[in-house]
Amino acid sequence: MLTTTLIPYSHELPWPEHLRPFETVDFEIQKDPFAHYAWMREHAPVLRTQTPARDVWFISRHDDVRAALRAPKVFSSAVVDPAPLVFLTLFDPPEHTRLRQVVASSFTPKAVAAFSDQVRGYAHGYLDELLAAGGGDVVEGFALRITMATISGLLGIPASDFDQMKAWSDDISSYFGRLARQAPGSEGDEEGAKAFFAYLLDNLDRARRDDTDSVGGNIARLLTEGVLTEQEAKHFCAFLFVAGHETTTILLANAFLRFAESPELLERIRRNPTDAAAFVEEMARHSGTIQRISRITTKDVEVAGVQIPAGEIVILLPGSANRDERRFADADRFDIDRDTNGHLGFGHGIHSCLGQHLARLEAGIGVELITQRLSRVELDPAHPIEFVTGGNLANTGPSRLVAKLTGRTGEVAR
Repeated sequence: MLTTTLIPYSHELPWPEHLRPFETVDFEIQKDPFAHYAWMREHAPVLRTQTPARDVWFISRHDDVRAALRAPKVFSSAVVDPAPLVFLTLFDPPEHTRLRQVVASSFTPKAVAAFSDQVRGYAHGYLDELLAAGGGDVVEGFALRITMATISGLLGIPASDFDQMKAWSDDISSYFGRLARQAPGSEGDEEGAKAFFAYLLDNLDRARRDDTDSVGGNIARLLTEGVLTEQEAKHFCAFLFVAGHETTTILLANAFLRFAESPELLERIRRNPTDAAAFVEEMARHSGTIQRISRITTKDVEVAGVQIPAGEIVILLPGSANRDERRFADADRFDIDRDTNGHLGFGHGIHSCLGQHLARLEAGIGVELITQRLSRVELDPAHPIEFVTGGNLANTGPSRLVAKLTGRTGEVAR
């Protein structure tokens, strides 16, 4: 039945004692939102939260999230108009189509497969360093370095200063979140973002002079030809860099966490390397890093019997959708033998993740090598797991994960 009046706010609902009301910005819930999602799916599949600026609506059930992703004319990506940054996630067709076509051919399965040896080399090298030290922070020492080095190579950007590139990436994510995602931002994020834009513009100029075959080189040529403006070129490169490493970094971090919690999977995948792909797909479903996708309604729309007015900010929750028992039986259980078809870990529809094939390649190679070379992953109790907070509020997963790593018998650094 269609609700004729606005539903109560989240803080007005009878949340159970062990769950505080879900709010638009809550860093503690961001660390582990799944218990909240479960309650929302059952009791408030369309949830309204209140901010000083405006209401924000959350949609949590699988079929409702999927339907919204398939209806860009109703659930528009243009949440800020005009768009403050040239990020694909802020545009609808035809502008979205034009920008995506600039680089789409570089992210096909065949195109990214050309990076297999390069990714494998990175993975071996960074795992060598961690094994030699007996372990360490696998996010900074392995996951981040693989994904950042790979996207840097694809864009033709030197990957020599990881600390600086990570700081700039964090600033971009925070700045973007503040401008377009109801996120609070962080001190100095605008200055850091502008410094990164300037760096990328210099790199595009170098790529133009060298006439490189990288994605960055192609963007530089389009800039020279007038197909892209300077702002489009530098912003687009920043978007590709951040999107190209941020989520896959957390996906690989979650893999280490899963192997620590389920050590039998190390042996299983070592004996059956083809299971690495199923592991990655279930990881994307069960512990997908993208938790929020922002939209704005272009007209009144009914979802789960609730009327959402036109012009409202709606946040779709793919992480919740992927745990929906209506779609996946025993959905909270990690099971690499399940049929993951229909999961939304890489989005859906016209805004499905541009880099999903690259993410699968990097994660698959990383998982395969972890299982080949390690006999044990043990979390270090002296260093509690730190989780992603802030940024654009979209990501959930470890930001620091210190583990003791034991190589297989006879394993030596390469």
